[in-house]
Amino acid sequence: MKQNLENGGPTAGHKIKFVAFSLLGIFMFMVPLPDGEGAFNIPLGYVMGFFGGLINGVEVNGWGLLILLACLVITYSFLGTLLAYTVKPKFIMNNPKLKELFRCHPVYFISKAVAFALSWMIFFNLGPQWILDDEVGAGLMMDIIAGGNGIMTIFFFACLAIPLLTEFGIMEFLGTLVKKVLRFLFTLPGRSSIDLMGSWFSDSASSIMITRDQLEKGFYTGREAAAICVNFTLVSLPFTFVVANEVGLLPWFGLFYLVICVTSILLAIIMPRIWPLSRVKDEYLPEVGKQIEEEAPSDVSLFTQGVRLAGVKASKATISDYTKSVRSRWLNIFTDLVPVILAWGAVATIIANQTPIFQWLSWPLGQYMRLLQVDGAMDYSITALVGFIDMYLPAILLGSDAPIQTRFILGTLSIAQIIFMAETGILILKSKIPLNLWQLFVIFIIRTILALPIIVLLTRLLFNP
Repeated sequence: MKQNLENGGPTAGHKIKFVAFSLLGIFMFMVPLPDGEGAFNIPLGYVMGFFGGLINGVEVNGWGLLILLACLVITYSFLGTLLAYTVKPKFIMNNPKLKELFRCHPVYFISKAVAFALSWMIFFNLGPQWILDDEVGAGLMMDIIAGGNGIMTIFFFACLAIPLLTEFGIMEFLGTLVKKVLRFLFTLPGRSSIDLMGSWFSDSASSIMITRDQLEKGFYTGREAAAICVNFTLVSLPFTFVVANEVGLLPWFGLFYLVICVTSILLAIIMPRIWPLSRVKDEYLPEVGKQIEEEAPSDVSLFTQGVRLAGVKASKATISDYTKSVRSRWLNIFTDLVPVILAWGAVATIIANQTPIFQWLSWPLGQYMRLLQVDGAMDYSITALVGFIDMYLPAILLGSDAPIQTRFILGTLSIAQIIFMAETGILILKSKIPLNLWQLFVIFIIRTILALPIIVLLTRLLFNP
C-alpha cells in the first residue's frame, strides 16, 4: 500500500473507500428526508431524535434519563477539577489529557462549580422558580443540553459521524474542484465546501467541531476557521422549523428559510473582508503547519487531482485513529463543554429575563429598527440582542403576539445572527480558533446591523401575509 502511494497514487481500493464512506457521510449529514408531517430532517437527525427520545423515555425522579446523565457528567467534571486544584493526584497531573481537562482556567473552574450546583438543583427541583424556570432560566439550558434532541445527544452521535466527512477524502475532493469559487466569494479554501454544506444542513455544533478539527490538523488557517464559524454555522433545518413554529410562521416556512439563506450568503461575502475578521492572522497553527494541498499539476485535471488526494486521505484512515478521535471528542465535550454551557447559559438567560440590563443595551438597536420602520421597534428590540445568549430566546420573547412582519423580520434575524454563546460561542472560545469573547460580540453586532436592512427589504418585497 505504502509503495503504491509513493509510486503514483492511491489504489482502486483506496478510491472505493473514499467514495463509500464519503457518500455515507453526505447521506447522514446533508440529505433532507420527509418526516411524514410536512417537515424534513437529515438521517443523523432522525438517529439523534430516536435514541434521544428512547433514552429520555426512561424516567428518574420525574426526569428523562439524559438529565441524570448530564448531572453525573457535570459532577465528574467538577470533582475532577476540584481534585486537580487541591489534592493534585498523580493520575491527573501525570496524564496530559486529564491535566488539560481538569487543571483549567479559574473561570472554567467557577463555571463547573456553578453548573454542579445548578444541575442538582434542577434534578431535585430545589430553589427559586426564577432560577429553575424551563422557559427562561436554568431549566431552559438543561433542556437544551439534555432534551431528547439536545446537545448531549447531538454531540454523542455527531462525534461518531463527523470522521465520515473529515477523514475519508470528500473535503480534499470537493476542495480541489471548487477552490477558486470559494476563494473568490468567501476568501476560503475549497475544502471548506463540505464544511459549509454540513453546517447548512446539519447543525451549528457539528460544523464548529468539523472546523476546529480541520484547524488543528493544519487544513485551515486561523482566519479561515474564524470566518467559517461566524458565517456558516447555521442552526439545523429542523431547529429553524421549530423557531418558525414558535413565532407562528409555519405557513410561510419556505419563504422564511429562503430569506435566511439569502441574507447569510450576502453576509458571508462581506464579513471576511471587513474588521475584525480581516485582521485575524491568516496563519496555520505553528505546532502542525500547513497540511493542505488543493492545487493540481498543469498536466492533470482538477477531477483527477481531487480523486488522487481523496484516495490518499482515505488510505490513511484507520479504525485505531477513528476510535482515538471519537474518544477524545467525547471526553472534551462531556466533561469540559457541557458544564460551561449550563453555567454560562443559565446565568445569561436569568440576567436577560430578571434584570433590565438587556433592555438598556438594546435601546440603540431599537432606534435603528425604528429608522428601518420595523413595527414595534422599541418594544421588540431586546429580541435582536438576546440572541447573543441563545438563539431560541428571541423566539420565546416574540411568541405569536408581535406584529406578523416584525415576527418574520426578527425570527429570520435570530437565525442569521449565527453567534449565540450557549452553544456556538462557547465551542469557539474553548477551541484554538483565534476569536475572543469581545470579538464574537462585535461580530454579532455587525452581523445584526448588516442583516437587518437586507431582511427588512426582502420582507417588504416578498412577505405579504
